[in-house]
Parts: sequence; structure tokens; C-alpha cells
Amino acid sequence: FLVSTAPPRALIQEQICCGRTLEMLPVDMDSSSSSAREVLNRRFTYQPPEVRPLPPPLRFIRVNLFRIFIACVFGGTFLYLAIELAIMHPGDADGWKNWVDLVKYASIPVVGVCFTWWHVWLGIQMCWYPINFWGIPPVLGWQGIVPRRASIMAERSCDLMIGNLITIEEVIDRVQPEDFFQQLGPTLGKCSAGVLARMASKHCPQIWSKLPDVAKQELQLKVLESSQHMFRPIITDLKQNVNQIFNIKQMAVDALVEDKPLLVQMFQEIGRKEFTFVLHVAAVMGFFLGVVQMMIWKWVHVWWSLPLSGLIIGYFTNWLAITMIFRPVQPHVICGGYVNIQGVFLKRQQQVSRELTNMICTHLIYARKMLEFVIKTEGFQQVLGIYQSHMETAIDQVLGRSSQVLPVFVGKDAIQGIKDDVVQFALDELPNHSKEIEEYMDKTFALADLIGPRLSGLPPEEFEGMLRPVFQEDEWMVLLLGGVLGVVVGTVQAFVLGG
Repeated sequence: FLVSTAPPRALIQEQICCGRTLEMLPVDMDSSSSSAREVLNRRFTYQPPEVRPLPPPLRFIRVNLFRIFIACVFGGTFLYLAIELAIMHPGDADGWKNWVDLVKYASIPVVGVCFTWWHVWLGIQMCWYPINFWGIPPVLGWQGIVPRRASIMAERSCDLMIGNLITIEEVIDRVQPEDFFQQLGPTLGKCSAGVLARMASKHCPQIWSKLPDVAKQELQLKVLESSQHMFRPIITDLKQNVNQIFNIKQMAVDALVEDKPLLVQMFQEIGRKEFTFVLHVAAVMGFFLGVVQMMIWKWVHVWWSLPLSGLIIGYFTNWLAITMIFRPVQPHVICGGYVNIQGVFLKRQQQVSRELTNMICTHLIYARKMLEFVIKTEGFQQVLGIYQSHMETAIDQVLGRSSQVLPVFVGKDAIQGIKDDVVQFALDELPNHSKEIEEYMDKTFALADLIGPRLSGLPPEEFEGMLRPVFQEDEWMVLLLGGVLGVVVGTVQAFVLGG
């Protein structure tokens, strides 16, 4: 009797309208969520300036500029020294001495290139590695800046990537009952059939075994119809309470804190080209400052001039490279629209947005991760409470007036036991269909379509926060490292050059 009688649609609608079934449902929920979406969308209106493509020859030079520079520095220095050696008269002792001095002086800019490239590369690597503390804790040793401050880094990044971009309300609002049943109809049918079979096998096994397949199929259709009536208010109730049940930003933060290699990978992917740019700028600046260092050594020629200039070069090149990543914030198009003067990270906002969206939807926010997170939190009990409340209401509606009489004959505990069995069997059956449910959630939420355009439409002053935390926390340490290594290398140079 419990599984064969569907609740009248009119009765459900009447109770919903009267507020007896969904007392917490506000009348204007749809309009309020729509207003919230409009407010959010007004923030993401940034459009990058149009920059005209360079002519092919200039584009080739721009792409290969650093290679050309390295070839000129090393090749030109070697060629110059080779020519000087070739024109030197054999057996000329003074000429040989002068040529050796020339090699020493010429080595200063070359060492400047190698040193600045190396110490900046080392500083970048120290941001990531080692993932776990290496050495004697807590002071003697090192752990990468990002994994050591994983909680702060993840919190700041997710606050921008997720917390300020989307709300869980607008995500869950994409689930519409009609589409839900249309897409998951076969899955719900299998789930209902499984629950029905277990209920009948437990409470009336003899009758169930003798029923013909046609009757069983009819019962399954009735149960599915009853489930549709029940799931509508459940979906509405979940939408109303989703903010208390699920914290989408906290889920992403927890995922990154628990998986530090993923956090490191995320920052590396975001700033891959920027870190390469930093290395190139450091090498170029190292050469020009090395030329200045060479001139100082030639005219001053005191041993401390090289360590002092090394300190300035190491500190300044790190500072300049980091600054050029994020400054200037706003674009400045010059040279007839061919050149955009802007922080190199901010120039790539559109490309970074696409790459980051793909990473978020692949590693941080997707259906399986969301379900696993909910199950681990207190919100899962609230979900169970909502489901059980509506399930019991649906069973009471099926029983109708007989719900007052049946306990007299079968006992009050028997009716409650049936309700508990329905809930438990449904929870046992749902994991068997998790793949279909996850596919539906990923398709319906379409997070990539939601996050991508908003990331690319963030104002530049907000977008720089995607990568800025990597340097912000311990930027002084990276700058200090450059200065200290500059002193060390300058001292070695002074020793080698005879200072």
C-alpha cells in the first residue's frame, strides 16, 4: 500500500502554497538571486586594450630577443678576445699581460649575466621547494615560501579566484527540477527500483516474489512519480539553505592546503611566463650593471668595490624584475597601438584566465570533490535532515488518513521503521549511480562558463592578486637573498681578479 499509491499533485501544491511543507522558502528567492547575479556581473566589465600586431620581422626579433642578446654577449666577448689574441705579436710579454687583464675585465659583465640569472632562478625555486621542511626544525633549514604559508596563500588566492567571483547560491540555482528529472530520469528510475525491491524483500518478501514483472514495473513507475513530487520541494529547500550547508571557497582552500604540490603547481602554471620574464630581465640587467661594475673596478680598483656593487646589483635586479611583473597596473598603449606598457602578468590576463579556469574546474571545484566535501562536513547532517523530513512527509501523504489508524494495528514503531528503511535504502542505493549524478552536476553547473569570463573581466588591480601573494609574503627575503649572493660573488671576483 505504501509504494503503490502516489500522492495527489494538487495536495502537494496546496501544502506548498500554504507553507506547511516548505516553511523556510521565501517568496522572492528567484528575484533576489537574479539581483545578486546582476550585482556580480557589473564588476566583471574590464576589456583589455586592442594592440596592433607587429610586422613579421619585428615579431621575430621580439620573440627571439633574449636569445639574440645572449648570443651577442657571449659570442661578442669571445670574438673580441680572440681577435685581440690573434693580432698580438708572438713573444710580446707586455701584450700577453694586457690581454690577460682584458680577459679579467671582460669577464665581469659576463659573470654579471650568469650570476643575476642564477640568483634570481634560485630565489624563484626557493618559493616552491622543498615542499616539506628540510633541515633541523624549526629554524635551521628551509621550506618553500608557498608550501610553508600554504594556508595564507590558499586563502588569499581562493578569496579572489572563487570567493569574489561566484556564490554557491548562483551555482545551485542552475539546477531546475524539470531539467533535473529530464536528465536524471533513468537514474532515478533505477534508484527507485532498487529501493522498492529492498523494501518489498524485507517487509513482504512472499508477496513480492509472487508478483508478475508487469505489476512490479507498474509499482516502480508509481514510486518514480511519487519521488518526483517529493524531490521538487527537496531541491527548493536545498537551494534555500545551501549557504549553510556548503562553503565553496573553504572546499577549495582545504584542497590546496591538503595538497601542497597542487598549490605549488597552480602558482607555477599561473606565472610560468612571468617567471621566465623575470630571469630574462635579471640577465639583461646583470650585463649592463656588470659593465658599470667593470668601469668602477678599472678606475677605483679597491677590493670592496666589487662586493658592494654586487650587493646593489643583486638587490636591484630582483626588485626591478618583481616590479615589472605587476607595474604599471593599467595598460598604456603607445607607438601607434603597437606597444602596451603594462605589468607582464596583467598583459596576459585573458590567457591566464583560461588556464586558471581549467585548473580550478579540473582540480578544485567539480562534482565529485563537492560531494566528498559535503559528506565530511556538518552540512551533510543538514542535507540528511532535509531529505528525511520530505521523505516522511511524502510517506504520510501516501498513507493519508490511514496514517492515524495503521499504528493501532501494526504499531507506531513499525511505521517509523518503514520510514527509516526508505531513507537508509535510498542512501545505500545512491552511490551506485554516483557517476551519472556527477556528470549531471558538472554539466549543469558549467563552472568553466561561469568562472572564465569573470576572471578575464576582473579589473587589473584585482587580478594582480592572483600571483602577488607569492612575492608579497616574503618579498624582502627574495630581495635580501639577491643582495647577499651579490656580496659573495663580488668577493670571489675581487679575489680572482687580484684585488
